[in-house]
Amino acid sequence: MTATEAAPSVAARRAPRRGNPWRPSIHGIALVTRIELLRRRPSSKGYIAYGVMLAIIIGLGVLVSVMSPDGKDSTPMELVLILVLGAGVLIGPSLSATSINGDSGEGVLAPLQMTHLTAGDIAFGKLLASWLVSFAVLVTTTPFLVYAFSRSGWHWDELLIVLAVILFVVLTSSAIGLAWSAIAARAVASVSLAHLTTGFLVLGSLVLFAFSGGLVSETVEQRDRYIDWQQMSIEQQTALDTAYMTQDFSDVDVDSLVCADQSYEYGVAHTEQTAWLLLINPGVMIGEFSPIVSPTTFVEDGRAGPGLFAQIHGWVSAARIGPTAEDLQSRSYDECANIAAMAAGDEPGYVEDGQDWQALQEERATYNRAPWLGFGLQGFLLLGSMIIVVRRLRVPYKKLRVGTRVA
Repeated sequence: MTATEAAPSVAARRAPRRGNPWRPSIHGIALVTRIELLRRRPSSKGYIAYGVMLAIIIGLGVLVSVMSPDGKDSTPMELVLILVLGAGVLIGPSLSATSINGDSGEGVLAPLQMTHLTAGDIAFGKLLASWLVSFAVLVTTTPFLVYAFSRSGWHWDELLIVLAVILFVVLTSSAIGLAWSAIAARAVASVSLAHLTTGFLVLGSLVLFAFSGGLVSETVEQRDRYIDWQQMSIEQQTALDTAYMTQDFSDVDVDSLVCADQSYEYGVAHTEQTAWLLLINPGVMIGEFSPIVSPTTFVEDGRAGPGLFAQIHGWVSAARIGPTAEDLQSRSYDECANIAAMAAGDEPGYVEDGQDWQALQEERATYNRAPWLGFGLQGFLLLGSMIIVVRRLRVPYKKLRVGTRVA
C-alpha cells in the first residue's frame, strides 16, 4: 500500500465532527461543572440570603431541641431534614432554571456547543453544579444533624437512606428547572414554571387528594332517635337533667318519654382508590422511607416516640387502608333505648371499645411502607427532563424559538 492510498483513510478518520453528540464523559461533565460554579458564584447579597436561610434552619432546629423533653426525640432531626429538603427544592431549581436561557441570552452557550464538549457534558455539568450548591446546604447542617441524630433513636443506615432520597429529590427538582430553562426563552418564565412544577408535586398532590374524596365517596345513612325535649313538661325535663347529672336513671319514667326519629346521609370516601395522590408527594415519599415506629413497643425497640415522619406514615396508611366495614355500615343511635337500659340497670348500647381504637392505630403505624411510586415518579421526571435538555442542546439546531440569541 502506498502513502497516496493511505492518505484518504487517515483523512476520513480525522474528518471534522458534525454537531455535538449527546454522550457525556466524566472529564466533560467535571469541566462544565467547574465553569458553572465559577461563573455563578453568588454575590454578596446572595451570600447574605444563603446565610439567613441557614440561620433559620439551624435556629429552628436548636429551638425545637431546647423545647423538646429529655430523652430520645426524633422531632429535631426530622425538622432539620424537612428544612434541608425545602431549601434544596428552592435553591436547586432557582439556579438551574436560568442556566441555559441565561447563557443563551448572554451569548455564552454557543461557544460551549462549538467545542468538543458534548450536549450531555453541558447538560449534566449544569445539573451537577446546581445540585452541589444544594448539597452544600446539607453539609453546613451536619454538626447539628449529628447531634439531633444521637437523640432520634434512628439507625445510621436509616438516616443515610433518607438523606440519599432527599438529595435525589433535590436533583430531580434541579433537572426540572434545567428543562424549563431549555424550553422557555426568558429566565423569569423558566424560574416561575420550575417552581410551579415542584410546588404542584408538594402541595398540588395534597389538594387533589382532598378534593377527590367526593368522587370516590359511598353514601351511608345515619338513623337516630332522640328525646323530644319540647314535647316534655318542665317536671320531666328537670327529672331527666338530674338523672344525667347524677347518672341515676332509676326514677325516670321511661314510658312517659317523648322520642323523635331523625335520619340523614353522609359520604364515606374510599381513600384507598386515591391514596396514590399522596404517595407521589415528595414529602410523603421521604416519610415512607423513614423507619416504622410502633406506638406501643417503641420503648422496647429502643426508639423515640412516634415523630413527624411516623405520623405522616400513619395518616398515609389510613388513606391506603380506606374505610373499615363498620365505617360503611348504616349507623343508629337511640337515646331513648339507652335511657331505658340505664333505668333498668343495664349498660347503654353506644359504649366504644378503646382496645379496638388502639389496635387500629397500631395497624396504621406498622403498615407496610410504599415509597416506590413516588420514587419512580421522581426518576421518570429526572430522566425525562434530562432528555429534553440534551435534545435542546444538540447542534445544529433544527428550529429556533423566536427571539433566541445563539451567539
